Amino acid sequence: MKKELFVLTIIFLIFGMLMNFPLISADNESSGQGQDNNSDLISANNNSSLISANNNSNNGNETGNEDETGNDKKICCHIYGLGSMMKKVNSKYELMESEECAVSKDFVGGGREIVSKKRCEKGYTEKIQAAIKIKNRLRLNQTEIPENCTKTGSILRCKLQNGKAMIVMAGNSGNTIIKIDGENISTKAQLYHHNGEIYGVFKNETKLIEYLPEQLREKIRERIQARIIENGTIELNEKGEYEVEVKKRSRFLGIFKIKEKVRFRIDPETGEILNEHAPWWSFLTSDVKEE
Repeated sequence: MKKELFVLTIIFLIFGMLMNFPLISADNESSGQGQDNNSDLISANNNSSLISANNNSNNGNETGNEDETGNDKKICCHIYGLGSMMKKVNSKYELMESEECAVSKDFVGGGREIVSKKRCEKGYTEKIQAAIKIKNRLRLNQTEIPENCTKTGSILRCKLQNGKAMIVMAGNSGNTIIKIDGENISTKAQLYHHNGEIYGVFKNETKLIEYLPEQLREKIRERIQARIIENGTIELNEKGEYEVEVKKRSRFLGIFKIKEKVRFRIDPETGEILNEHAPWWSFLTSDVKEE
């Protein structure tokens, strides 16, 4: 009796999966890009507080690029207070041991977090402050165009530090579409372009957008080591995190080839994968490795 129940359970799972997820043959793979092109016009936010908490840092608190022994093993710790609406204020960045960056139980009115080591470099705060200016803002409805950018109709074209071209477009949902290497990044954040680099003002802080689509895909390939058959959407949310979706090639129960959807949250400044979300039934699948 137990054996029959087990067989029926397996048949039920297979039937449910086949109804919701298309099979693919070995010789006929989907190569669509799956990009979400329904995005975009930059939000017309004229809030005078353009610079987030990390731009209010006291320059005297920067640790700089020190050559002291052991600094390579230290992390950069963001120490901050909390103002109105729980916004991070009075920020400072210090190199320290990771244990020192932990928040003690009696610590109130602020917090600590490990951030990119770039923020502890000398001049980082000044670099952010120089970038976050109205003249550098990527907005299609303003007359002033950022340096190394040109405007044609409702499209901005800017040259990045690596020599690649970035296209800024407006969509239908109040978002901004950034197109690089043929891939779209959708965002509602205020973006800036300065010295060939992209910056974003997010809910609690300003970040340098270091990782772009090509680097994101590489990070994901390193993580899952599976053959990606469809590149899905890339969204830069208001928290300052990438939300990336891909479809990888898997075998269900080791037999049926399927497209398995996986979502990632990635830090745009460090490239760290913050979270990975796969379907609940992923334990029944195995990855088809890159050849």
